[in-house]
Amino acid sequence: MSLAQKAARGALWAVISSMGGRAVGVIGTLVMTRFLHPEQIGEVSDAVILTFSASWLTIWGFGQYAVVKGRGPDAAEVTWHATVFYTVLGVVSLGGIALLGGPLTRFLDAPKAAEYIPLMALATFIRRLGAMPERVLVRELKFRASGMANLMGEMSYTVAAVAFAWAGHGGWSIIYANIIQSCVAVFVLIRAAGFASWATPTPLRLARIKDMLKFGLPLGIQGIAHSASRYWDNLAISHFFGTAPLGIYNMAYNLADIPAIQVGEQIALVLMPSMAELPKDRRAGALERSTAMLSLVIFPLAIGLGLVAYPLIGLLLPANKWQEVAPLLAVLACLSVFRPIMWVLSAYLEAELKTNRLMFLEIGKVVLLLGGIAVVYPYGLRVAAGAVGVAFGLTSVAGVLMVMREGPSPARLVGGFVRPLLACAVMGLVVWGVHAGLVLVDLDHPAVLLSAMIVTGAIAYVAAAFVVCRDTVRDVLGMLKKAVKRS
Repeated sequence: MSLAQKAARGALWAVISSMGGRAVGVIGTLVMTRFLHPEQIGEVSDAVILTFSASWLTIWGFGQYAVVKGRGPDAAEVTWHATVFYTVLGVVSLGGIALLGGPLTRFLDAPKAAEYIPLMALATFIRRLGAMPERVLVRELKFRASGMANLMGEMSYTVAAVAFAWAGHGGWSIIYANIIQSCVAVFVLIRAAGFASWATPTPLRLARIKDMLKFGLPLGIQGIAHSASRYWDNLAISHFFGTAPLGIYNMAYNLADIPAIQVGEQIALVLMPSMAELPKDRRAGALERSTAMLSLVIFPLAIGLGLVAYPLIGLLLPANKWQEVAPLLAVLACLSVFRPIMWVLSAYLEAELKTNRLMFLEIGKVVLLLGGIAVVYPYGLRVAAGAVGVAFGLTSVAGVLMVMREGPSPARLVGGFVRPLLACAVMGLVVWGVHAGLVLVDLDHPAVLLSAMIVTGAIAYVAAAFVVCRDTVRDVLGMLKKAVKRS
């Protein structure tokens, strides 16, 4: 089987399992809006993000190092060094946040969040124990097991969270469910990878540690900044607006992020080890092809989500404060346009060992993100949400311009983005016209609007895509056909 076919098959497994798990998770999240108030969601969100942040501070590119350099006779040594650093630094950082989280939650105007941090730190540490088994599987392009761990973890989280919320445990429902999810996912990963592949002791060597830090520290800073750009806007929203608006914002963000996380991130997860195996002279072409295919799939999902935000939320969430999610979702849907672009660029730059550039891009994004919210928050929550989209958009443009200097064709790279956007413009016009027509004849029930907008939008996009980006459509269909046949 060729590398492209392995990558396509891996992407298919990762996307299907992730989408299945996320579908279950989304259903559970929507059900929980019947039991939990936005303020409770906001308090738990602060605790979760502070705990995650402590963990990120001690992940210095160890996983990527194990994937890129853990091959051949050095595989056992590389993997063991990464395992030791993952575990020891995790104990330090997560133990620290469990003891010192209280003052931070008071700064965020969420003092009750401190109660949740110790158990959330436990859940995060358990999940951290599965990081190296998962990286070993990714390194070997064995994505089925990591996909199943994702799926089983999401399913166990959803069942547990809904059950505990129904039983009246409030915000603790989410914490208990995180512990169960971590245990299930790690069990699946370790069973698939075994212990020998990642936990075989070898002597710790100073030369290996230096090489790992040289490769990983820029990635670690980039990873911290990347994760901060994904989550620290929540902390800023909590600080400026309070925990109840944070709960609403968090719900909108999570829904807006579905196309990026459940499709784009899974494809990017496959791309990194695949690009690392490619000869250097073929990586630029692979980047051009990958960005065109990813844009074709992701852009309509993201833009379409924003178009149907109001009828979607009107149908799914209770007719109370949760309806305020709709306008925020319409604004934040652009995130799923920009984030996958950066993931593909990251896979390319990591394979090229140019991690410093990623670091500066992500730091710039965090500065734009938090600075933008701080500047515009007096104008309200929706404008603050718009600042998030602007930060992601500007960073993506900067990343594309940076990569254009590395070998990929500017015309092919930009064309891979622009052509799907043209098809999305056609889709948007059709969806807007259908919505206006149905409202005009008083067929404005959310279920009717949502169904009609999705069906007509999908038809319009597919038809337009076959006209403006026919070659990419055929490429995607061909890859899927081969992947399904092999599977």
